[in-house]
Amino acid sequence: MASSSRVRIAYRVAGSTDPWSVLRRTNDGLSIGTETQRSEDVRDDRLRSGQKTTTVTVGGTLDFEFNAANLDIFIAAAMCADWTANVINVGTTVKLFDILKSYMDTGDNFLFQDCVVGEMSLSMEAGQKVTGQLNFMGEAYDADYDATGDTFTQPTDTLFMDSSNNLGTFQIDGAPVTGMCFTAMSLAINNGYQTDQCLGELNQRHWVGSADITGSKTVRLSAAGLDLWRNTITSTPIASSWVLTDGDYSYTFDIGRLFLSGALPSGGLDTILTIPLDFVVAEDGNSTMLTITRTVPAP
Repeated sequence: MASSSRVRIAYRVAGSTDPWSVLRRTNDGLSIGTETQRSEDVRDDRLRSGQKTTTVTVGGTLDFEFNAANLDIFIAAAMCADWTANVINVGTTVKLFDILKSYMDTGDNFLFQDCVVGEMSLSMEAGQKVTGQLNFMGEAYDADYDATGDTFTQPTDTLFMDSSNNLGTFQIDGAPVTGMCFTAMSLAINNGYQTDQCLGELNQRHWVGSADITGSKTVRLSAAGLDLWRNTITSTPIASSWVLTDGDYSYTFDIGRLFLSGALPSGGLDTILTIPLDFVVAEDGNSTMLTITRTVPAP
């Protein structure tokens, strides 16, 4: 018998022999998958022939509760950039990781090599934890990795952030939000990876594309909320920012040019009307799309 509570997932910089850093997560879909081709020989006895694996896919998703410090390296990977003086913008530097998935009950270890962060997303709903997902895409694997002698570093135990206590300081066009109540918000950074495969190889390769930053905002129906919705008609971009903080660490998300879309709300008897708005992010004239600024406590 094996338990999901006895699965360890850890990472390190691709190709290094550094100690593994254990990942905090709530679920994962990391796997070594296969695509197969089956013989289509026609036989006079009506029996079918076998199949072969022709493509191996490496990677998958990892779900998490947003917490301070542990995710900084993956924010950098999703942004394809480095933190500079605790500030990061979308860049062009691809980050590669090795990821180790260990089934502790059986002693089996599966190594995912040269993994990139294809997408990172955050989800924020009123009264709920701030959650997210990472999508990893790898180019090689070892299905019989020997972890004997490897060392593992545990993550910091900072508590998860939630949308009631840790999310706030909303601003639209540089001013504090007034007359509006946001009930949900999301953000996704998609690096537009394209995948192909070379002749003579089983594994896929991944090539970074453009940064596609999208998301959503849900706002209670109000006069100010309707004014925000009117920007969908005129294609008028807005600036938007918010802060996630636990009192020691903080992360400020700044978007300089955001385009909204969405329909007017409708509802039946006693419905609390909300305006669901999707958005796309564009370059803002300062060669930025999304800026994240962090503050960290002194040692």
